[in-house]
Amino acid sequence: MQQFFRAIPQRLFWLWVMVMSVFLSVITFEYFSFRTDINFLLAKQNFIHDIAWMSAFYMHISGSLVALGVAPFLFVPYFRKKYINTHRLLGKAYVFCILVIGFPSGLYMAFFANGGFWTQIAFVILSCLWSGSTFLAYKYVREGNILAHQRWMLRSFALTFSAVMLRLWVRLLSRELSDFVELEPQTVVVLTSWLSWIPNIIVGEIILYFYLKKL
Repeated sequence: MQQFFRAIPQRLFWLWVMVMSVFLSVITFEYFSFRTDINFLLAKQNFIHDIAWMSAFYMHISGSLVALGVAPFLFVPYFRKKYINTHRLLGKAYVFCILVIGFPSGLYMAFFANGGFWTQIAFVILSCLWSGSTFLAYKYVREGNILAHQRWMLRSFALTFSAVMLRLWVRLLSRELSDFVELEPQTVVVLTSWLSWIPNIIVGEIILYFYLKKL
């Protein structure tokens, strides 16, 4: 079993991650037209005139977009070894965008999430785990514990990638699988709020177990 997982090409995995990140980036950039009648904002029409919520929304997508964009490069061994100063700079940008921008705004928005109590709880937990894992990754690299840094950095990115998986799960459950499993929109909202990050953690732990020495 261990040899089976080691045989999976890491490059294909990270290529998929980058492609999905670009996919999300294209969608996210639409919001910077500052239209309030597109995509996610169509379901938040009660908040589009709320300065606090809209500020949190733009902070969250900005911080998350930068973190998602730079993160894959932090895991490429060649890039990390050859351009160590750039690696450190991108790492600091990643940490800043999460702890200072993405986390507080995301936590605030979690309390207004569609779907009610269980959806709000899912996003509150996600926000706390996201910030906690990122802080620990930063803490350990400052202490010189590279192995622990790598472990927590991968866990942090698994949670960062929930932004991509959320949209994929929504599309899958509300469109592609709608002919086989008919779910109420409210059910889709609740399910995707948990599915967007719990499987990511599981995959992250599998990667840590089988690939850590290759990171």
